[in-house]
Formats: sequence, structure tokens, C-alpha cells
Amino acid sequence: MFAAKTARRALALGSALVTTGVLALVAAPQPAMASGITVQVTVDCLNVNFFGDTSDWYATDLRFGGVSVPYSSATAIPATHSWQFTQTVPSGTTAVGAGGICSGGHQYDFFGSTGYASIPAGTTTVIGTWACTTAPVYPGPWQTNCYVQSVSFS
Repeated sequence: MFAAKTARRALALGSALVTTGVLALVAAPQPAMASGITVQVTVDCLNVNFFGDTSDWYATDLRFGGVSVPYSSATAIPATHSWQFTQTVPSGTTAVGAGGICSGGHQYDFFGSTGYASIPAGTTTVIGTWACTTAPVYPGPWQTNCYVQSVSFS
């Protein structure tokens, strides 16, 4: 009887140690994934065309890497009529591009060129301003072309 109790206690203790060891292995910190590069983007329409108006207004469609950026994730900068937003790209990304449509008052307006900023190796933060201009394309729609106005890396 004494041997049976001791054996049960030993098995219970061993079971607890195994369970704890397994849980400790599962809960052990895993190696961190490679961190991304934070890109702070400002998109500024240097001119726009909303039914003939060519004053400086906000872009009607924001893009980052060719994908639309929701306005809910952007901040308007009233002093310059520009939008600012932040995106994260995977480490090792070598270039980023941004822009917008600055002639959204027409049915067939479209994106033209997008300027890309090259990212040096080891960069963790990119701060860039993309300037966009719009012009008519004969015979019809307006086209917005964007270029990198300024960029800094850290």
C-alpha cells in the first residue's frame, strides 16, 4: 500500500513535470520575425482640376504601392491641402511609391506615372513627400503624374 501511494505520487509528480515542461516549451519566446520598414507618406496635389478649377486641393484617391489607402487611415494637412499616412513594408523592400488622383471631377481620370523612392539597406524609417500634378491628355481625360519631392531615411 505504501509502495502504491508512493508510485502514484511519483507518477503524478512526473506527469506534472512533463506537462509543465511541455507548456514551458510552448510558452517559450519565439524568435522575433524580421521587423518592417515604417514609411510616412505625404501626398500633395500641386494642382488639381475639379471641373476647371486648378487650385491646390486634396487628392481624391490615395495610393501606396498601387493599392488604395482608405481616408480613415490618413490625416489631412489643411495648410498644404495634402494627406499624410503611415504604412509598414517588409524589411528588405527596396523601393516604395505613392500618389493620388488630383483630377477626380471627371469620369475617366486616371493615374499616370508614380515616382518611386529607393530604400537603402538597413533602413527602418522612410519619410517622403510625393508631389502630384494633373493635366489633360488629348483628346480626353485628365491624368495625374506623381514624383518624389523629398525623402529621408533613418
